[in-house]
Amino acid sequence: MLAAVNRTIAARFPELETRPVLVAASGGADSTALALLLHERGHELTLAHVHHGIRGKTADADARFTEKLAKQLGARFVLGRFDVPAEARATGESLEMAARRVRRDFLVATARELGIGWIAVGHTADDQAETVLMRIIRGTSVAGLGGIPYVTEHGGVRFVRPLRELSRCDLLAWLRERSQAWREDETNVDDFALRNRVRNEILPLIESRLNPGVRQALLRLGDIATAENEVMEVLARMWSEREDAVEAPAAILRRLAHDALHRRGLPPGEVTFAAIEQFSTLWKTIFHSVEKSEKKFPWRGKPARGMAPKWSIRKRPGRRGQEVENPAAAPEVRVRRGRGFSRRATEVCLSAVAVGERDLIFRSWRAGDRMEPLGMRGSKKLSDIFTDLKVPRAERGRWMVVECGGKIAALAGWRVAREFAVESATAPSWRIGWKYPAGSAK
Repeated sequence: MLAAVNRTIAARFPELETRPVLVAASGGADSTALALLLHERGHELTLAHVHHGIRGKTADADARFTEKLAKQLGARFVLGRFDVPAEARATGESLEMAARRVRRDFLVATARELGIGWIAVGHTADDQAETVLMRIIRGTSVAGLGGIPYVTEHGGVRFVRPLRELSRCDLLAWLRERSQAWREDETNVDDFALRNRVRNEILPLIESRLNPGVRQALLRLGDIATAENEVMEVLARMWSEREDAVEAPAAILRRLAHDALHRRGLPPGEVTFAAIEQFSTLWKTIFHSVEKSEKKFPWRGKPARGMAPKWSIRKRPGRRGQEVENPAAAPEVRVRRGRGFSRRATEVCLSAVAVGERDLIFRSWRAGDRMEPLGMRGSKKLSDIFTDLKVPRAERGRWMVVECGGKIAALAGWRVAREFAVESATAPSWRIGWKYPAGSAK
């Protein structure tokens, strides 16, 4: 058993060596075996246990058992007590999701407080097989089919899974050989959660009626998907550096949209196939209708003689009042709350999350302006953008630039910047419309 753990660590996260480790210790068989094996490897251990406030006296007994195990191993013990049902009611999460979030946040905070950079969790090969099957049932991507990674990072702390290649059956046999007790969580045999239904009902049914080797098949699928996902990531990076990224195959566009939504901080549950499709389709709509069109831009109004005058407007979204410089040349700007995107020629949408409480500045173009356009890698000068769009110098001052926090958030009528892109069709946004007074030189 120890040899298998050593192989996993050497192959997947060799930097762990014999560094101090925080063990996520529930008292169950998996985390108990994990603590014992890491102790045998010579790690300085801290056992962190979460009391979720769900199972009453049984949970109290779990905490006492884990504290006793820590003393047996000469390890530090840290206990976190929470009222997860209250958390779930307050946030609207399921009990399972709230428990997972509370546990993760506690483990990260404890590790950081103690100066420990590694958290070991007891996921096994069975957990991996269950996760792959659950994601197939729910619907997932190639990345999702990879299942549980060997290493993840949260809050600057790495979560590692030394038991991921070991079966639960083997771990139980190993504990019995050592006469080592563990705690049983009675909710593991209740069908209140999808994972428990998959573990106790669906997988055994598939094994008995369809494929006795289904667990091994799911593990192979996870390995194949992980390897192919790595290739997709490389291809997506290559396409993201190209000017014609919008012409990428559909699979690459979806990957670029997926990555953009995650960078914007959209909750994982909202990064759905529909959101990704809408986001990638939006890119193509914008690029083909504006960038590839040789038509004039009707929302700019009639050309003025000579160079357009400079102007600026400062607004705080959601509040009345504004500061205007050279109002005779400035358009009328309206900012309103909304959700998702807009296809109107005289409306641009920014992510409400990205804007936050900051002012928005609407102004004419200035020499040296630079932005990071959505769908393109790096930044680009507005002067180069105007050249690409074949906008005469005399007309460039009539294009409205939207600035936020010292950065250009959008060139109205063309694109928004990556940082300020709306995350999905239902994400909160600021809808910005503009109109020049009748008869003015727009």
